[in-house]
Amino acid sequence: MCHELLSDQGGEFQNDLLNELSSILGITKIRTSGFRPECNGMCEVWHRCLNAMFAKCVRTDQRDWSDWLPYINFCYNAAEHSSTKFPPFYIFMGRMPIWTIDLALPKVEGGNKTVPEYAAEVEERLHKANESVRNNLNAAWGASSRWYNRKVKPRSFDVGDSVRVYYPRKYAGRTPKWQSFYSTEGTVEKKINDATYLVRSKAWKQGKIVHVDKLRPVKQFA
Repeated sequence: MCHELLSDQGGEFQNDLLNELSSILGITKIRTSGFRPECNGMCEVWHRCLNAMFAKCVRTDQRDWSDWLPYINFCYNAAEHSSTKFPPFYIFMGRMPIWTIDLALPKVEGGNKTVPEYAAEVEERLHKANESVRNNLNAAWGASSRWYNRKVKPRSFDVGDSVRVYYPRKYAGRTPKWQSFYSTEGTVEKKINDATYLVRSKAWKQGKIVHVDKLRPVKQFA
């Protein structure tokens, strides 16, 4: 079981049932702040890849997407992951998946192994793969962190500061090119950590946790 469960603020994830289930299983339930998909980047990248694969297969009316799902999922799990350098199928099963061509080709020698011998071989492969995956993930995380930090400009706010909050709502009949997404004003009520703040606004019923990247200071001109 996982130790932490990260999700966005969708109702299918933020509910009493999932909170109680997480508590029973000893899982720490955490969530992203509003309009901050980068916080759950691994899942968002997977969605982007999944949608790109669907776009190459579905009909024009897109009603046959469920027919393609098993094949797309299989192809993704059988392909090498850019971060782990291993196919997801291999990491979980300790072997490569069986394709149609494998069933057509003759069997290779060395397949007559006892169950203990096969189990020991799979365990050894999984152990080596796990070590390699951890090393590759650490290298990928380090590279991503360095790339992200190149563009980051530190910003902080104090309790009581007036701020403008990013709210990318689009309206029918209005072009977003002329629209201000920082029209909502609020007040910083609490600093949660270096990245998130509790902000209250007259336009909201209750305070919201907002990422620092989605806040701008309200400047007063004399």
